[in-house]
Amino acid sequence: MPLGRTHDRITWWSVPAAGAAVWLVSGAFEAALGAACAYLFAGLMFGGDLDTHSVQYRRWGLLRWIWLPYRRVAPHRSLFSHGPLVGTLGRLLYLAIVAVSLGVPGALVFERLAGVSIDWQAAWQTVSLWCGANISTLIWGLVGLELGAMSHSLSDWTGSAWKRLVGRRRRRRVQMSGPRLLR
Repeated sequence: MPLGRTHDRITWWSVPAAGAAVWLVSGAFEAALGAACAYLFAGLMFGGDLDTHSVQYRRWGLLRWIWLPYRRVAPHRSLFSHGPLVGTLGRLLYLAIVAVSLGVPGALVFERLAGVSIDWQAAWQTVSLWCGANISTLIWGLVGLELGAMSHSLSDWTGSAWKRLVGRRRRRRVQMSGPRLLR
């Protein structure tokens, strides 16, 4: 399993390829840029290691406490933290629940303290219209999030498989040479 710095290097070196691939497939620069940014975000801050005291977790700074309940629910390297689609969608759903749980009461307190009125229906309509107009970019952004998370998981799985393979070879060499006699 690679260290956090290794995951970061993999992310930084592979983000141009991910963006270029999306640009080739989609033909849209905005989609490629959205996917590349999402890939970078997933690789550096939104990957499967949020369930441990990792570099990704620490990068959330003062907001890292929002991931404490997630750490209890998603065991490390399980389907829910490192699994294809399930891991990313689970983290997105969790973050959306946290954002709504904190954002709505925060907005209500702001309304009360500032003496202003938020037109919730107009806000919802604006968000809905924007999402509808940018659905392709949003979908490519989700693809970028998943690719960034899978880059992390694949490097974990590859690193672990390599260590198992090298470990077996070392054990075989020791077994084949037999016990060494003192000279």
